[in-house]
Amino acid sequence: MTPGTVKDGAHAAGFRRPLFLTTAIVTLVAATADIPPAYAQSVSSTGAVTPGPTVTPDWVVGGDLIVGDGAAGTLTLTGGGTVSNGFGMIGMDGGTGTVTVTGGDALGNPSTWTSSSPIVVGGSGTGILLINDGGLVRSDQGLIGVDNGSGPGTGTVTVTGRDGSGRASTWAAGNNIYLGFSGTSSGTLNILDGAAVTTSLPGGGNAAGYVGYVAGSTGIVNISSSTGNLSTWTIRDFLSVGYEGLGTVTIDKGGLIQVGSDTYVARMGTSSGTLNLLGDASGRGILETGSVIKGAGAAAVLNLNGGILRATRNETNFLNGFSALTVGAEGAWFDTNTHNIDIGTVFTGTSTFNKLGLGTLTLTGNSASFTGNTEVQAGTLQVDGVLGGPTNIASAGRLTGIGQVGPTTNSGVIAPGHSNSFGTLTIAGNYMPAGGGLEIKTQLGDDSSPTDRLVITGSTAGATPVTVINVGGLGAQTQQGIQVVRVNGASNGQFNLANGNYVINGQSALVAGAYGYVLQKDAADGDWYLRSSLLAAGIAGGIADNGPLYQPGVPVYEAYATTLLGLSSVPTLRQRVGNRRYDPTDRDRDGVWGRIEGKTSHLEPSVSTSVSHQDIDSWQAQFGVDRILSGEKDGARVVGGLTARYGTADTRVASIYGDGSIDTKYYGVGTTLTWYGQQGAYVDTQLQATWSSSDLGSRLAGSLVNGQPGRGYAASIEAGIALPLKDGFSVIPQAQLSYASTSFGFKDRFNAQVDSDKGESLQGRLGLAFDYQRGEADAAGELRQLNFYGLINLKRELLDGTRVIVAGTPLETRQGRTWGGLGVGGNYAWGKRYSIYGEVTADSDFKGSYYVSATTGLRMRF
Repeated sequence: MTPGTVKDGAHAAGFRRPLFLTTAIVTLVAATADIPPAYAQSVSSTGAVTPGPTVTPDWVVGGDLIVGDGAAGTLTLTGGGTVSNGFGMIGMDGGTGTVTVTGGDALGNPSTWTSSSPIVVGGSGTGILLINDGGLVRSDQGLIGVDNGSGPGTGTVTVTGRDGSGRASTWAAGNNIYLGFSGTSSGTLNILDGAAVTTSLPGGGNAAGYVGYVAGSTGIVNISSSTGNLSTWTIRDFLSVGYEGLGTVTIDKGGLIQVGSDTYVARMGTSSGTLNLLGDASGRGILETGSVIKGAGAAAVLNLNGGILRATRNETNFLNGFSALTVGAEGAWFDTNTHNIDIGTVFTGTSTFNKLGLGTLTLTGNSASFTGNTEVQAGTLQVDGVLGGPTNIASAGRLTGIGQVGPTTNSGVIAPGHSNSFGTLTIAGNYMPAGGGLEIKTQLGDDSSPTDRLVITGSTAGATPVTVINVGGLGAQTQQGIQVVRVNGASNGQFNLANGNYVINGQSALVAGAYGYVLQKDAADGDWYLRSSLLAAGIAGGIADNGPLYQPGVPVYEAYATTLLGLSSVPTLRQRVGNRRYDPTDRDRDGVWGRIEGKTSHLEPSVSTSVSHQDIDSWQAQFGVDRILSGEKDGARVVGGLTARYGTADTRVASIYGDGSIDTKYYGVGTTLTWYGQQGAYVDTQLQATWSSSDLGSRLAGSLVNGQPGRGYAASIEAGIALPLKDGFSVIPQAQLSYASTSFGFKDRFNAQVDSDKGESLQGRLGLAFDYQRGEADAAGELRQLNFYGLINLKRELLDGTRVIVAGTPLETRQGRTWGGLGVGGNYAWGKRYSIYGEVTADSDFKGSYYVSATTGLRMRF
């Protein structure tokens, strides 16, 4: 081609020979300088460009460009050539126009046609726009099939393929695309083999797609791919399949239409619309949309035949207005795509209904006439209506709801009810597990507890793990139990509790509050129940035949109160400081003392909710400082003191509900005040505070709580008098009243609230000591004093034991009220400053419980 002759004022004319634009030719065309652009440009039948373009690597049309205006015209952009214009029109006023934009240059720049105004394809003529091999078209609106006053037009836009580097052939429309824009025109858009069309305003604003825009017009869209590359049409706003005219959109395998808001089918009263979603096992067409809405048109067809309908938002009426649909031979495919959508449509057909993607699809229609397979491949299918035909739940799938499905094979999860409410799901037919599980929400309590339930009208087989989710249940004793699975046919399947907290007698048990629940099949009706009774657990505990099944923490919590109460108790005067009353060197002198005590005990309570007993081994080191506050040389005096102590205790608990242990470290401080009278009488008072840290554990359930703080307080008053006999012997009647209290509160590993409700003891002790004392001076004249005694004690508990509340359930423990005890002890003093002392005692309630304790101490005066 040679440079054209410059002619002024010519409008675009028909092209009767092809114009091939390449970078080289554009350069030749641009060789004529200093010619300003005219309003429009055209190419004559001889190839002359009128007027000639300015010097530029692009062909910049001074206004509009028409290819095929009343005649045949062809424009081809190749090799990276570019054309820019205002309106771009193809096939106008009876003409036939073809524009091809294809390929790119060696640097990878695509051949590009840019229209700053709309592109019209087939304006009362026949227009063809072909974009292939990575070519690029940019425009404002796209009007395909237009009657501009000279009769209907026919327009076809085909965007197809990619170039060798994988760049998609692309039409980027900066506004709406209309197919069948006016009159009885027709417009067709083909997007094929990995090509791309976008519909959005500059800057990303919304723009729509209209297929069959006006009454009488026809719009057709075909999108697919046979190359493995995805063909796409991205629409920032809505897609209308039949706005006022006739519209057909077919999305076949390899095709994807992405709609920013909603898709309408036959939107206005004059319209008809058909949306075909097609595909097969080799590939599926995809429509991504917020919803599909049936409009006011008389004929609105949604053909679900192998293509995928993918949600882009949460939507309560996803197939709006489609009351009934027949599923095609290749099946209906719904991808919730992490969203939650509801569909009330009634489905019929014999193929497949497929649920894909994360999120929840809720079906509320009565689709009992659908007899094909339902495949829950991923996410949740919630059936609140009826869905006929067999149901298969894949490993990534989940079936929920309060409706009915057909015979079911479960490789995923079945969870009756809704996520926030209880409900019953019915399987109308047989149930077969295939590695899947059952999830049940229930408010664990007594037989009347609200719960999810799975009803199977047919038979069961195989083994299904059951996960029970307790929704606020505090536990209670059951009788028949909480029914969670009902089997109307042959109950040959096994349902096993999968999330138990411990195993008792070979059965997995779940904890709720103070209770444990096992899952069992009833021998009479074949149904499955959650039960919290001893008979269900196969335990014979010597209590009521069908008593409650308490969780394994219960005996430990009962024992914990008893342990802390014992550690809060105070000693007798002699256990604390020895036989100070008979030490004449101790008068009018202050001192310090320290002692170590060890104790072992076995307790079999007379009352115990958990039918438990416990063994406690403990030791403590206690230190004190005494000061004489007032006194007389004849022996009467008042001694005040401060004490501090530290110790540990190891408690072992045995119960029919499971054994346990308590490891406790404790420390405390106290004050003492003692009056020693002139005639051998004394009155001793003590106040003491104790703080502890305990680790509680169960042999069945493991650690219950670690580092649990507790606190206790104690007070005591003791009085006695030494009545001399002869030859160093005397008898000492004594009485002591001791009060102790303890408190604690925590949540255990099962999230059960545990609180001490009653943790007090008021114990009276009457004792009688038989005492022998001898004193003599050594060779240096220093007095040495030796004292031995035997002791008889009678103790009586005046209060009613301890009570612990576990999630509202009271647990009572009471030791025997009356205890008898024997003890022996001694005291040895020397050197006017030092004394050692010790005592061993044993106490029993004569019903199997006993204490044995030993203490030894050193007292020093200064």
